[in-house]
Amino acid sequence: MLGRHASKALLLTALLSSLAASSAYAQWMWKDEQGHVVASDMPPPSGTPQSRIIKEPRPRSAAPAALQEREAAKADAPKSLADRDLDAKQHDKEAAEAARKADDDATKAKAMHENCAAVRGNLAALQAGGRAARFNEKGERIYLDDAQRGSEIQKSQGQIAQYCK
Repeated sequence: MLGRHASKALLLTALLSSLAASSAYAQWMWKDEQGHVVASDMPPPSGTPQSRIIKEPRPRSAAPAALQEREAAKADAPKSLADRDLDAKQHDKEAAEAARKADDDATKAKAMHENCAAVRGNLAALQAGGRAARFNEKGERIYLDDAQRGSEIQKSQGQIAQYCK
């Protein structure tokens, strides 16, 4: 049989462990009016002075800090094969998009250059003098008078401003 002191020690140990277990889930700890420590998942009664509150729930910002630390550790960890494959595909997609955009820009620049050259040629022909002609919808040649020539010159100058930048 256990001795008197051993049984008290065992009882005290059981009591303390049950208190520790119940307070492990408690987010609030405070001293009541009689001076007893109260542990609860609910806040103390309203009017309890701040000086008697022993423990409050930890602030919400502590959890995101731990989460950020874990995310940073993951970022420092070597990437898995699937992550590397996904990164390579994303890189290839971005490179293809950049190449397509560069091709589009080059095509537009070439078209602008060709339009500029054509408009400059038309303006030079109109300003050179001589008879200028255009073709109508039926394909017939129509010669321009001086007013039409002036209008065509102004139109060509506007197109030069648009295409020859």
